[in-house]
Amino acid sequence: MPLTFGHFRFRRVRTVIWRKYGNDRKFYLKRHRFAGYQSEIARSTFCLCPLGWAPWSPRLVESVALGCVPVIIADGIRLPFPAAVPWADISLTVAENDVAELGPILEHVASTNLTAIQRKLWDPSVRRALLFNDRVVDGDATWQVVEALSRKLDRSRKKSRVSSE
Repeated sequence: MPLTFGHFRFRRVRTVIWRKYGNDRKFYLKRHRFAGYQSEIARSTFCLCPLGWAPWSPRLVESVALGCVPVIIADGIRLPFPAAVPWADISLTVAENDVAELGPILEHVASTNLTAIQRKLWDPSVRRALLFNDRVVDGDATWQVVEALSRKLDRSRKKSRVSSE
């Protein structure tokens, strides 16, 4: 069960994982990004995706794009493009307090529903929704951003009409 993670911003979570799984051969842990980072993600079954510099980390998108099941380590996070990306079907969410139980959690998933998760993860529409293209492609990340902004603009217009009447 290969697994990759990069630098954790939150020391407590990183420390727990490093102490508990640093010598476990099932986990491939590195403290910093390295030259073979993306190829290691592509070879991994699960990729740890803790909170990053934003409410979600670029590692989340990299994991999906490279076919690695994201393991989101966060409490109460809103993930991007929920209308287009079925996060509950293509990823795992582990509460920060449960990070010490990652091994058993991942082994359970690997033995029960990993194939179903991976099949959904490789859906082209899911991957398209998270990737930007030079030219906007229907359903790609740029399209998703514009669509989300459009919905917000519509709500804003409706509110301003109601308040001006």
